Amino acid sequence: MQIKIKVDKSKKLGKTTQSIFIKMPYSTKLMSIVKLIPRYSYDPGTKLWEVPYKYFDNILYLFRDYDLEVCGELPPEAEKELELADMFDSANISNYEFKTKPFDHQLESFAYGMNHIKFLLGDEQGLGKTKQAIDLACARSSQFKHCLIVCCVNGLKWNWKSEIRVHSDKHAHIIGERVTKKGTLVIDSITKRCEELLRGRDEFFLITNIETLRDKNIQAILHDMCQRGDIGMVVIDEIHKCCNPTSSQGKSIHCLTSHYKLALTGTPLMNSPLDVYNPLYWLESEYHSFSQFKNYYCEFGGFGGYEVVRYKHLPELQQMLNDVMLRRRKEDVLDLPPKIRTVEYVEMAKDQAKLYNDIKLEIIDNIDKVLLCPNPLVELTRLRQCTGYPGILSTKITKSVKLDRMEELIKEVTDNGDKAIIFSNWTSVTSEVIQRLEQYNPAVITGETKNPINEQLKFQTEDSCKVIIGTISAMGTGYTLTAGSTIIFLDSPWNRATKDQAEDRGHRIGTTKPVSIITLVAKDTIDEHIENIINKKGAMSDMIVDNFVDDKIDKQTLHLLLS
Repeated sequence: MQIKIKVDKSKKLGKTTQSIFIKMPYSTKLMSIVKLIPRYSYDPGTKLWEVPYKYFDNILYLFRDYDLEVCGELPPEAEKELELADMFDSANISNYEFKTKPFDHQLESFAYGMNHIKFLLGDEQGLGKTKQAIDLACARSSQFKHCLIVCCVNGLKWNWKSEIRVHSDKHAHIIGERVTKKGTLVIDSITKRCEELLRGRDEFFLITNIETLRDKNIQAILHDMCQRGDIGMVVIDEIHKCCNPTSSQGKSIHCLTSHYKLALTGTPLMNSPLDVYNPLYWLESEYHSFSQFKNYYCEFGGFGGYEVVRYKHLPELQQMLNDVMLRRRKEDVLDLPPKIRTVEYVEMAKDQAKLYNDIKLEIIDNIDKVLLCPNPLVELTRLRQCTGYPGILSTKITKSVKLDRMEELIKEVTDNGDKAIIFSNWTSVTSEVIQRLEQYNPAVITGETKNPINEQLKFQTEDSCKVIIGTISAMGTGYTLTAGSTIIFLDSPWNRATKDQAEDRGHRIGTTKPVSIITLVAKDTIDEHIENIINKKGAMSDMIVDNFVDDKIDKQTLHLLLS
């Protein structure tokens, strides 16, 4: 195979964009392959196909069965792609047998994934992204020794191991796990994990959490395993949690340079269009620096001229995302029962309202200090907790109208023979809820839960367990809780994407009843403002990711989206 490259000096974001010019005859069969590469073009005069250089590895993979001639000079950075391409034989997907029967949309993603070696699976929560990733890895298992799963939510590593047993015959190992002499399952230190990786493992699936990747020694070992081809595929689950390219967590994923890359998220945009930069950079779809990216898609102003005042070129960003993302919405591919959202307002009791106002005045009096804090939102935690359970803040004031209303709702749900899912941001709130609902044999998933999979199974399978209680951070992603048809939020997270994820624990494949989602809001408090904030942030995500604009959003938000 003779391969050369010609460089196209066109400009984008202030940096040279490279193109590959492929010399081959025009045919219907070859055309069907080229169509799988975003932004291709054909010149009938020269009979050259032009495709962006950033898809070079995809080109090598898609045209692996053809004699490929590319015009121009081959740059040094393409050499590694050629080495990896030679290392991996094509997978025979026609003979792949699914252990568990896939839905039609999962078959579609399987075919898509087998023709795209690096992509973002952005399906909405509840469409079975875990199974889709497992099937893609297993179909290619003859090509490499390991598939590495990186969980950006720590507790989900156990869930992945369980799902791999369900959907495949491959073995999985959580890096560092071992059973003590007393029979306790533990995760060893970073040093022990490094030693384990250097010794080698036989299991096909290796699983770890994103925090492990912060260690430089682990990064070096995993990078070397990727370069050697031992780790041929990396799956990063909930990659939106690595959206900050300047954080240690965001930087750490770039040590994973495997041939196949799969990023999973149901919420590509959490707060702003800038959230897609780091995932796109890892997938090698975006090559510019973060500074260049920001300057192209943002306009700055405000104090010091560093504040993002509006976004620009959003249609281009949407197209870039679409080029590398497969995304389906539940209403488009599944015949699921509807979500029924309700906001219930409660009025705080006199003592609770007084405590709330005292905390609020204290914050106002110290507003200058609050604004100087690294995260001013943390300073509002006491105010938010007061609307939920004031007993966290006072030994004398323990009455909570939210928890009283919650008890009424749970009785109504269970009297009708159904189960409920209860969320709060704080373990201190869920601890009180557990005591109040003890008679319902609750399952619990918080950051303190040692075996969350057992708690999930308890809720899903035991008739005596009528409720599951958890924090949004621990229980809001990765778990299937379809036994519950009512979801109660005692307090909302700061953005809608996180809330959507939590809602979809009960609204996913396997849901058979309409899901009632009730958010309890304390009247005339910070709760009401937060509901407005998460709705506005959600509108930005809808526009860029799903090309959908709600006609009920206000004019100012609409102008921002369309500018």
